[in-house]
Amino acid sequence: MAARPTIRLTIPGTLEYRAVAVRVVAEACRMVSAPGVERTADGNAYDLRHPFDAEFVSAFAEIFNNIAIHAYQRRAAVDGGEVDIAIAVGAGELDVEIRDHGKPFDIDAVSTPDLDSLPEGGMGIHIARALLDEVIYEPGPPNLWRLHKQLSPPPPPPPPPPRAPPRSPFSRETCRSSFSEPIRVTSRRSASPAPSTS
Repeated sequence: MAARPTIRLTIPGTLEYRAVAVRVVAEACRMVSAPGVERTADGNAYDLRHPFDAEFVSAFAEIFNNIAIHAYQRRAAVDGGEVDIAIAVGAGELDVEIRDHGKPFDIDAVSTPDLDSLPEGGMGIHIARALLDEVIYEPGPPNLWRLHKQLSPPPPPPPPPPRAPPRSPFSRETCRSSFSEPIRVTSRRSASPAPSTS
């Protein structure tokens, strides 16, 4: 990770501790999506109103589930497996590195799920890839996940409505009001035709 302030957390790699990790990641997301704005959550829930926060937290939770269920095979509590998390908050971006000492796997062998059949499992990596800008996995030990997401810029404001063209100072209304009487144009005609010189 780049030289940015880093939040570090080490917790047991079990589903019971997932909420702790998710809460920390949710707060880091808030630091990207609403820097300097303090938001309070209702009760025990975290604030995921901003799409950036909701997407990153959902992807992170899926990866944490995969570590607890597949890498540690639900034995982290017995075997003492831990998850090390490093979170780097940047201006408009968030990077999270997750390390575990569980069973590695080949991420390239994970197929895209058939969404028409609505499978009950096997969606975690697909969801993370769909929600984040970058998902990198390096098998270990330790296994290393790198998650990255850039905050999308807000949409540009709509263009202003077209303005009426400026009124000419020589418009018909202006000319009429400038003169109290109509202007008469006369031409000089000679009374008799000019003599011919032949």
